[in-house]
Amino acid sequence: MKRTKLLFLSLVISMVAVAVVACGSEPQVVTETVEVVKEVPVEVVKEVEVVKTVTETVEVPVEATREKREIIFAGLDWTSVAVQNGVASYIVEHGYGYPVGSVPGSTVPLFQGLIKGDVDINMEVWLPNQNEAWDKGTKNGQVIGVGKSLADNWQSTFVVHQHTLDANPGLVKATDLLEHYELFAQPDSGGKGVLVGCIAGWACRGVNEAQIEVLGLSDVIELRDPGSQAGLFASIGAAGDKGTDWLGYMWGPTEPDAKYDLVQLEQDPAEDCGGEPKLGCAFGLAEVLIAVNQSMLADAPDVVSFLNKYSWPAEFQLPAEAWYNENKDKAEYKDDPGHAVAEWFLSEHDAWEAWVTEEAKENIHHHLGHH
Repeated sequence: MKRTKLLFLSLVISMVAVAVVACGSEPQVVTETVEVVKEVPVEVVKEVEVVKTVTETVEVPVEATREKREIIFAGLDWTSVAVQNGVASYIVEHGYGYPVGSVPGSTVPLFQGLIKGDVDINMEVWLPNQNEAWDKGTKNGQVIGVGKSLADNWQSTFVVHQHTLDANPGLVKATDLLEHYELFAQPDSGGKGVLVGCIAGWACRGVNEAQIEVLGLSDVIELRDPGSQAGLFASIGAAGDKGTDWLGYMWGPTEPDAKYDLVQLEQDPAEDCGGEPKLGCAFGLAEVLIAVNQSMLADAPDVVSFLNKYSWPAEFQLPAEAWYNENKDKAEYKDDPGHAVAEWFLSEHDAWEAWVTEEAKENIHHHLGHH
């Protein structure tokens, strides 16, 4: 029996830049190392895993005085991306000197933009939610994984507040909704329980739909689109503050996850479905990747090197998200809240200094006014 697994291939590209500093002078050689994460298929035979790691060094000539073009970020429509885009784009612009921009949108169209080259950097590609698009984008090398984001994450289609479980001890598993769906009925739901799910355009929407069907809940559960992340979070907050019953999709680390006592209804473990949540099992630990269009390897290798070293755990995300939410609508920040949260984060933390070159670090401190 054969099956295919995905293994990360670490491809180290040594980029050599030759710069002639004056007429008749000797050329100066500048070497920069960029780590690129790619995925390659690895065959597993008779359940014995064969792991092959290949590292090769390739020298690529790069113009030392290349013009720095605009770097476009995927402006995905949830807060953790808004915060991370703010921090990363600030570093790219003020540390490395590239103009930056973003294209707003949802998961599916922005990933297509990454494949086509309309988008350069996506700070959160959630797998397995986006497996199909990821496989398509990486197959021919248009999209390349260069780092990881939100390592300590979780997500579930079936989330409730702890106060609901306390009042209904028979509600433990997602399939128990067959007996408890009326708790989540609304006046306009025709007696069905309402599950507030992913937004249309998010890849997880298809997982919500599949799990409801596979678990036999279609006759008792209605999936509703909250319209936006703000709508989803507001519905969670209203139920948490009032002590009412709420059922829906949620993920973490997020501010509602930290503020309210949220619980995932039990499902079969992810491995029972081979890691495919559309088959009805729980989501496994997601792999949240930072991905770039392949053109970035030649156009901005120093930015790729920064993204290789970038790290964004919950201890960064939760306070940054809280600051962002508290300040984004204030007059002094509302024009560019991403820029504002970046200045706050970079001033309050020093972990980012390990992500960047010494020159970039000095540039950022200078721009922050740290003399």
